[in-house]
Amino acid sequence: MYRYKKLNNGIRVIGEEIPYLESISMGVWFRAGSATESGYTDGISHFIEHMLFKGTETRNAKELASRIDNLGGVINAFTGRECTCYYVKLLDSHINAGIDILSDMILNSKFDESDIEREKSVILEELKMYEDSPEDYVFDTLLEKIYENKGVGKNILGNRKSIKSINREKIMEYYKSHYVPENAVISICGNFDFDKITDMLEEKFGNWSGVHAPKENETEEFHSCCIRKNRDYEQSNLAICFEGVSAENRKDMYAVSVLNNIVGGGASSRLFQKIREESGLAYSIYSAEEVYVHRGEFTICASMSAENLKKVYNLIIEEIRDIKENGISDEEIKNSKEQLKGSYILGNEGTESRMISMGKSMILKNCAETSEEVLEGIESVEPDNIKRLVDKIFDFDRMGICAAGRNAERVKFAL
Repeated sequence: MYRYKKLNNGIRVIGEEIPYLESISMGVWFRAGSATESGYTDGISHFIEHMLFKGTETRNAKELASRIDNLGGVINAFTGRECTCYYVKLLDSHINAGIDILSDMILNSKFDESDIEREKSVILEELKMYEDSPEDYVFDTLLEKIYENKGVGKNILGNRKSIKSINREKIMEYYKSHYVPENAVISICGNFDFDKITDMLEEKFGNWSGVHAPKENETEEFHSCCIRKNRDYEQSNLAICFEGVSAENRKDMYAVSVLNNIVGGGASSRLFQKIREESGLAYSIYSAEEVYVHRGEFTICASMSAENLKKVYNLIIEEIRDIKENGISDEEIKNSKEQLKGSYILGNEGTESRMISMGKSMILKNCAETSEEVLEGIESVEPDNIKRLVDKIFDFDRMGICAAGRNAERVKFAL
C-alpha cells in the first residue's frame, strides 16, 4: 500500500513501507529530461545531473560521495527523455544521511565555472562511448530522424556543439525553471515510518521555493525514414521503429507490453525463434516498447554479420506481415500475460525497483499504481485489444529504419 503527502511547498512524496526489510531506497525526481529542453541547450538536463555531484557550499565532490560510500550505501542518478532522478539506497538506520546528502546536492550545488569546463570533457567522452556502442548509436540516430530532433527525439547527452556551448548562465536558467518544488517528486521504499520521514523532508526541503516556468515544448510528430550509415563495426545493427502508444491510455499500455513480449520480448518470442533459433542469422534480436507521456514507440532491434543484414530485415518484415494477416493466438496471449506477471513480481522484489516504479509514475502521470493494480492491468488484456494494437502499430507506411555497419549504405530495404 502506498502513502502520499504533499509538502507545504508543493513537493509530492510517495512511499511504500516494508517493515521486514533493513534497507531503504529514496529518489528525488524532476520532470526534466531531453524532451523538456525546447528553447534551451540540448543535453542540459544531463549536464546538470553531472554537476549536482560536483560540490555544494559545504561539501566537495569527494565528501558527497564518501558520506554514502562509507555507510555501505549507493548514491547515483540518471537522466531520461522525460525525467531525471537522484537516488540513494542504504540501511534504514542511515536514512538521515541519505536525506541530508540529497537535499544538499539539490538545493546547494555551486555550479563552479571550472567544474563546468572540466565536466564538458567528461560528457564528450561519454558521448563517444555511446557512439561506439552500435545499438545505442542506431537507436538514437533513428529517434532523432523520426522526430526531427524534437521532444523525445532529442539525444539525452546532446551533441558536441551543444555540450561545448553550455555555461553557468545557461545551467542556472534551466535549473531555476525546472528544479522547483512543484516539478519534483520524492519516492521512498523500504523500512521507514512515513509520518516521521515526511517530517524530516519538510525540515530539509520546506524552505525551498521557486516557480516552474519551462519554455513552450515543441510538438514532435512521427516521420517515416530510412537511414543507412557505413560504420566500421564488427556486426551490422538494425532498428525498425513503429509509432507506439502513450501513457495516456492505461489499457493500451498493458496491451502493448503483452504484444511486445510475444513479438520479441524473450527467448520464446516469435522473432527470437525465427531469426536466431531457426535461421541462425543473429545473436541479438528483440523488440521493446517505449511509453512516454504523450506518445511512444515500438522498436525491433537486431545485430548480425554485414552479409546477413538484408536477410534479417526481410525475415522481420515477413513475421510482422504474418502477425498482421493471421493474428496472434489466444494461447500466445495467455502465456505472455503469465510471463509478464512473473517478471514483474520478480523484478519488483527490491526496494530500488519499487522506488523507481513509484517515482517515475508519479512524476510523469501524477499517480502510481499498486502492484495489485499492475497485475490486474496485465490480466485484463484481451485478444481484441491485441488485434487493435497490431492494426494500429504495424503500419508499414509509418515506419522508421536505421542500419549501421560495413557497407550498410549499399543495402536496399523494401516491403
